[in-house]
Amino acid sequence: MEEILSTVKGLVFFIAILGCVPYGIWIIYSLFKKRWKSVALQITIPVAILTGLVGVSALCAPKIFTDYLTGLYDCNVTLGSPIFEYDSARAFNGDGYSLSVYDLPDTIRQRFKAMDQRLLNEYPKRPSERQHWQSEHWREAPFDGKFQDYLDFALAVSTSDPDLKPSTHFNLIRKALGRKGTYYAFFFYMHGNSIGNIDFFIVDLDGGRLYAINHNT
Repeated sequence: MEEILSTVKGLVFFIAILGCVPYGIWIIYSLFKKRWKSVALQITIPVAILTGLVGVSALCAPKIFTDYLTGLYDCNVTLGSPIFEYDSARAFNGDGYSLSVYDLPDTIRQRFKAMDQRLLNEYPKRPSERQHWQSEHWREAPFDGKFQDYLDFALAVSTSDPDLKPSTHFNLIRKALGRKGTYYAFFFYMHGNSIGNIDFFIVDLDGGRLYAINHNT
């Protein structure tokens, strides 16, 4: 469903870019000729199409998010309100930082307590917009030092923003990754030889916390 919706949006955007200039000229010509009924249709039809697309997106969004969570944790997931959430301002290309902390849902707790090769070898599954990224499947802590650069990048954010108080959460994350009973996985994209983007996920069974980090540069 996510792929279909993205394709439709892309197609509509492409058509809109190509057609906006001649379509605008057509409307101006109709106005000049005082063809009021034509002008009304020329305005009403694209507005109706846009409204329909917005409605379809709104209806599909919950299902897409549910499928995304299932693809991460291999179970049905309902997230409550976050204990802590931070989203920096995003640049036009999406560069920015976010950190979300949740009470660990029971479905995820039970799934990770029953850890198996399916979870270790097949999950998390990358969503369509991450298909050009790379991934590391779920692993149990203690944290493997060969991934230290990825963790450092995931936690590399300025603490000067008064809305972000990462010391407590970052300390808890590092502490959790130092003991068994914590699982971690991540998607990443390289800019040449450097890490450029990362989605980092942590399931802390002992601490009862779920962490999700996104850092784009």
